[in-house]
Amino acid sequence: KKFRFGVVMFGIGNPFFDDVITGFKEKEEELAGYNCTVLIRRISAFGVQDQLDAIDALVKEEISGLAISPQNDPSIAQKINELYDMGIPTVTFNTDIAGSKRIAYVGSNYYQCGQTAAGLMHLMTRDEVNIGIISGNSKILCHTERIAGFESCLKEYTNMHVVDFFENNDDDFISYEKTMEMLAAHPEINALFFAAGGTYGGCKAVLASNRQDNMKIITFDKIDTTIEMIKKDVISATICQQPRLQGLLPLEI
Repeated sequence: KKFRFGVVMFGIGNPFFDDVITGFKEKEEELAGYNCTVLIRRISAFGVQDQLDAIDALVKEEISGLAISPQNDPSIAQKINELYDMGIPTVTFNTDIAGSKRIAYVGSNYYQCGQTAAGLMHLMTRDEVNIGIISGNSKILCHTERIAGFESCLKEYTNMHVVDFFENNDDDFISYEKTMEMLAAHPEINALFFAAGGTYGGCKAVLASNRQDNMKIITFDKIDTTIEMIKKDVISATICQQPRLQGLLPLEI
């Protein structure tokens, strides 16, 4: 019998997800002797219908299981429940979804990640800290959980204040433009919290605004552009989440 495992993920052009795919490919090679193959579908945008269409296409290819980094949307949860009833188990990875029959989740505890980011920022700063938060998309649970964890610490760190927020859909060009606008509108901002992608574009805006010397920046993931900004002393710290394991473990489960 042939076993086909479907993978649905967003993040075309995002190096983090390239590392996740490396994990999927490694596990596929390991399982090849058991007649297992992996069918990967990458979605270009944060579109619910795009994910639903990709899942339906994989079902037509008679997949035995699904791994997905889902939009946190009821229609995706319903689709996962339908697959479960069909005997097709789903494992979520990188980001989870509420109200679904997924059998497991592989990824970080993003609420704690947000708390860790707040703790790091508190250790690295003094006096009043005026923060701009830059996120990806409110439909992605891991993005909103990071922010919720971060903001939960502000009751304790009373010198830290959020003054502005925007979403960039993990796009560096949008991130650059909106960070420039935010820094121009709020000269008091002296810290940035990147809860998702678009980090490189945002950091480029900090450099273009000549604000890097008095700015503390906390990000996520260890991709090449982030390492570059750490070496330039633009990013103060980044929190990693082992993307390769996020590809290996869903298929193992």
